[in-house]
Amino acid sequence: MNENAGESRWIEVDRSVLRERLGAGIAGGTGHALTMNTMQFGERPRSYAKRRGFTLTELMIVVAMIGVLAAIAMVGYRRYIRGAAASEVKAVVSGIRISEEAYKAETFQYLGCSSSLTNWYPATPNDKKRNWDNGQTGNPEHDCWMQLNVTTDGPVRFGYAVVAGIAPQPDAVPTVAYCQNWAAVHATVNGPWFVVQAAGDQDHDEVLSLFASSSLTGELCVDPKNGDDE
Repeated sequence: MNENAGESRWIEVDRSVLRERLGAGIAGGTGHALTMNTMQFGERPRSYAKRRGFTLTELMIVVAMIGVLAAIAMVGYRRYIRGAAASEVKAVVSGIRISEEAYKAETFQYLGCSSSLTNWYPATPNDKKRNWDNGQTGNPEHDCWMQLNVTTDGPVRFGYAVVAGIAPQPDAVPTVAYCQNWAAVHATVNGPWFVVQAAGDQDHDEVLSLFASSSLTGELCVDPKNGDDE
């Protein structure tokens, strides 16, 4: 019994010494005691969890997701720009039509303000918006557009041209090649007419998107090569 008691006390002393040494190791900054404790209880140090970063795979997934979202956003933005461009052309051409009909009601003819269907007002189109009144008072083209009294909701991105005459003599209706059935519709015109064309260059690459209409049709035809998104 005495021997067993002595052995038990000896074990207790050993355990006490071990705890003291482990505690001293932790206080002294050595990693051995910390490692033994953590290995004994099967835990990772909290500092290790805090230091853990992202893996390469996780970063690649995040980059791929950002790329997909950016592509979707770009497609949506381009659709928005195309829709806004088409809305402008429809509104301005409709305004030109109303103004031309009002002018004809007073003078029995339409007013042509452009020397050709490529003489753009208020300026040659690019990726910038311009005020409808370009301020060139005294310029025949500017004054003609002001006389026609076309109004817009604000600056325009497209350029516009309107020509007019009396068919079949002395002025034949100009041909717009990209509009289907244009020649057939305008071949029998006998009296006043006007043709309006709009052009845009939203990405400023000098490739124009074209729209056209006339007094003979209420439709707005679009150049199928570039449409409203050149």
